[in-house]
Amino acid sequence: MTVLNIAGHRVTVDDSFQQLSPDQQNATVAEIAKTLGSQPATQPDGSAVVPRTPDTGIGQPADPRDSIAGRVDAFGRGVADTLSFGLADEIAAQAKSGPLSVQRPPDEYYNSGIYAGEYNPLGAVARFINAPFASDSKDADYNRVLAEERATNASDEQNRGGYRLAGQLTGGVAGGAGLAKSGLSATANAINRGASLARTATIGAGEGAALGGAQGFGSGQDGFLNRLQSGAAAGAVGLAAGGATPYVAAGAGSFLRSLFAPVTSRLNPTPAANRALAVALQRSGKTPDQIANIIQSAIDDGQQGYAVADAIGNAGQRMLSSVARTPNDARQEVVNQLLTRQAGQGERLSNALAEGFAAPDTAAQRAATLTAARDAEANQLYGAARRDAGAVNVSPVLDTIDQTLSPGVNQVANPRDNIGYDTIEGALARVRNMLSDGNSQVTDFNTLFRAKMDVDDMIQRATNQGANWRANALGQVQRQINNALAEASPSYRQAAANYAERSGVIDAVDAGTAAASGRTRAADNIAGFNAMTPDQQQAFRAGYADPLITRVEAAASSPTTNKARMLMTPKYEDEFQAIAAPGMAQQLGNRIGREQRMFETMNQAIGGSRTADNLADMSDIANFDPAVLTNLFSGNLKTAAIQAAVRVLNEGKGMPPRVIERIGRGLMETDPQAARNLLTVASSKMTSDTAKRGLATAILNNLVSTVPGRIAAPN
Repeated sequence: MTVLNIAGHRVTVDDSFQQLSPDQQNATVAEIAKTLGSQPATQPDGSAVVPRTPDTGIGQPADPRDSIAGRVDAFGRGVADTLSFGLADEIAAQAKSGPLSVQRPPDEYYNSGIYAGEYNPLGAVARFINAPFASDSKDADYNRVLAEERATNASDEQNRGGYRLAGQLTGGVAGGAGLAKSGLSATANAINRGASLARTATIGAGEGAALGGAQGFGSGQDGFLNRLQSGAAAGAVGLAAGGATPYVAAGAGSFLRSLFAPVTSRLNPTPAANRALAVALQRSGKTPDQIANIIQSAIDDGQQGYAVADAIGNAGQRMLSSVARTPNDARQEVVNQLLTRQAGQGERLSNALAEGFAAPDTAAQRAATLTAARDAEANQLYGAARRDAGAVNVSPVLDTIDQTLSPGVNQVANPRDNIGYDTIEGALARVRNMLSDGNSQVTDFNTLFRAKMDVDDMIQRATNQGANWRANALGQVQRQINNALAEASPSYRQAAANYAERSGVIDAVDAGTAAASGRTRAADNIAGFNAMTPDQQQAFRAGYADPLITRVEAAASSPTTNKARMLMTPKYEDEFQAIAAPGMAQQLGNRIGREQRMFETMNQAIGGSRTADNLADMSDIANFDPAVLTNLFSGNLKTAAIQAAVRVLNEGKGMPPRVIERIGRGLMETDPQAARNLLTVASSKMTSDTAKRGLATAILNNLVSTVPGRIAAPN
């Protein structure tokens, strides 16, 4: 307090007068002087005063800013203060004291430093550039206006604090919203891209520290070091506040949703169902278009039952489990759809294998078809060979036989004991007798050809009996007979080559059947397959697919039997890629993979223990929680109360039967376009909700980082 003398009156004034501008002081003193009937008095230093006059009973004059315009201005100054990070007073002082003007430096300034030197042109250039902006009173004008601005702000904080605070909060909201909408809020960006809450909190802490530090630095006074200290203190506050903001925002959003969900989800179940579907879609990492394309690909491959839950994966399967185990109108529909499509798994897999290996017939049918074609061709070719044939020379054949039989022949000529032929000698002797009687030899082509066919049968019987040495000896004779026939008929060699080639194709069927066994190695099967001709490979595929299809068709038809699993061993995965018909390997793998996924979906939804289904049935019939009632009758009042509370909490999640019903039907949607439309709406809703949450978090982060920052760094 200060006691002044105004026209002989002792007047006591408070310190608020010092916060007024000179013009305001003069106007106020004039008003008091007019009231006292005197001219304005001054203090000993010559300055005007604004007293409060308890001695005379005269009240303090009305504050010129205590009006609608003043309150609006106080609000606007608060907005500007927050948006400018506390630099609004400096900005206003610069603007009012000449926005482009600078303090004129002394003449010595242009003759020192980089401007030193009598002929240094930099000094003249600096004078020329500064001339339009130089002012002798810039610093004084700036300091005076800055003091006035700060005095006005201080007066507003004391006398119109509510308006100024409202403006600061509005500025905080506007600033946070601006940062979020412009993509400059790291916290909002983290939320929009689906970062975890912990990650978002870490980013929020960094953003809060930056915002608080900027606000503290801008609000500091009395030099650069003071501003650094203020910025550090405010940054520390912003760090803590920014880290906590995402948790607060997430908790508040969950609380509000739980508060209103029981009512809103019953009135309109669509938003809650869309939100659940959007969560499942987000966890899958897929877009609505990708889901629709996956379903369309399944339809193109003959798997029309492939649904949204299958395309989404585990998240959709687990959500469908809740649908199948919770009382709702879609429950039976979902279960029936799952069981019906599982019943057709065997037919779909058999068709996939037949198409994947281009094997519409069985191995026996393929072998019979190939044999008939070979024999028909052979009859035609060998007929031509017989017509073109001349005399045959069987001497080389007899020589080959006699290399083994000569001891026996000698024995016949010079009997020394009673030892007879073994089976090899007996077979060769039989052939020799067909070609020579000891005195003459066969020269007729047709006779030798018939002998050749007999030898072929003998070799086949020996092979089937496991008499490999006998088959080998007969094979040597067979080659000599073929050579003799080829020498007698030029077209016979080509006929024999064609016959051997067609026989090799027929043999490939059996090779494929053997390769399908689990006892063979994939590497050996693939190597053997790659060494075959294209015709042999196709026959191999028929033999390979036949036992696989037979195994699938023979598997149990129970819904709990997954027929796709037997086809997904490492051996078959490697072989399918190498042996499948050209261009069919990828499709075959996709079809088997989808069948596996569809079984997993059914198993997740309705497989395992039936306890949950039984409880759901009881709850559906009795409209009460059996567990709660059981514990209640058993005297377990605490347990019953806890279970009842859990039931209420589940209800609070906004998942009544109508919502679950919509979720179930959405997850079992099999039409690609309908699935795209449904998931697009759900995804858009979630994107909108996420953007709103990011906006709210950015605003809250800006508020909690700047307001406490102002407290930590006051003007």
